[in-house]
Amino acid sequence: MPRYLFNLTDRRLTYPDPVGMDLDSLDAARRHAHQDARALLESWMVKSSAPWRMIVTDENGTTLLTIALPEAAVSEALPLFGGSDDLAA
Repeated sequence: MPRYLFNLTDRRLTYPDPVGMDLDSLDAARRHAHQDARALLESWMVKSSAPWRMIVTDENGTTLLTIALPEAAVSEALPLFGGSDDLAA
């Protein structure tokens, strides 16, 4: 199973993930990165104006994907109402 590392950067400093996580696929790593990004947004980073990004790499340090933290909040947003049927009413 591949190991993915979830590193944070504000474009000035990078905070490397020292452990990483074994996940089945890049899609699973993407989902995990979005969950982590949303959790960070709900915590101390919400007060920061820095352009925080999560950089997902493989064990060799190859960048596989980059997620801007604000994009993670929007990407998984739930509808304001119960679903699309409610919007039609």
